Amino acid sequence: MVDDFSIIEQHFRPEETQFIQQASDWIRQSEDEYRGVLTRFLNPREQYILQTLVNRFEGLKVHYNGATQGAENQRAFVAPDFYVVDGAEFELAILEIKYPVKFAELHHPMILGALTHAGIKRDVFGDILSHEKQWQIVVDAKMMTYVQQTVQKIGHVKIQLVEHDISDVIAVHNDWEEVFLLLSSLRIDTVISTAFDIPRSIAKSLIEQQQVRVNWTTFVKPDRVVAIGDVVSVRNYGRMQLKLFDGLSKKDKIKSIVNIIRR
Repeated sequence: MVDDFSIIEQHFRPEETQFIQQASDWIRQSEDEYRGVLTRFLNPREQYILQTLVNRFEGLKVHYNGATQGAENQRAFVAPDFYVVDGAEFELAILEIKYPVKFAELHHPMILGALTHAGIKRDVFGDILSHEKQWQIVVDAKMMTYVQQTVQKIGHVKIQLVEHDISDVIAVHNDWEEVFLLLSSLRIDTVISTAFDIPRSIAKSLIEQQQVRVNWTTFVKPDRVVAIGDVVSVRNYGRMQLKLFDGLSKKDKIKSIVNIIRR
């Protein structure tokens, strides 16, 4: 068992220190009290960090659940490896958006904006799922009633959030395309330039104009380094996620597997 998280922190970004400390607390709590510990919703990068930390502890295991297979945002359950997880531990609920389908059209950014503008913290809800004109939100079951009472409009559209059984959750429609890229560096402007086949100068300009988000947070520094698990969204171009590094090519470029959705 390795308990020196200060050594681990140096392998991650400075801004990730707070999450590493929080994840460390979850792990210590599970180990010390010999029980399962449920986390908030985690984005893919946070899931990767937590998994990396748990892997250093014998006798502990981390389970993930976002209500539907392939969900990006998931809650984690850190527990002794003998613990049998059946799904109820994750305390997930499904809210379906009822709205005048014939007269209104909803989009993912509209729904996300309505939730955040209403003061709903991002770690309280998971994925926003859709199939044709049907929309659902995965939420923390303990916060379900609060979300229902707080969010009654999306844009100018009056809506109602109705609880659905978790077995009725919409399946994730995975539009990711897995591609192999050779990257000259892991700077975000270089990665965006290579992934979306645009000049690096344009990629840099998009970042500086706040058109780029990493793990749902806007960044304006083109020299930021992208890491495994990061989800990078570029307005009008699409999204990408670094999945795997596989060493260097003969010309010292980084061999990478990347998931991409191009618009």
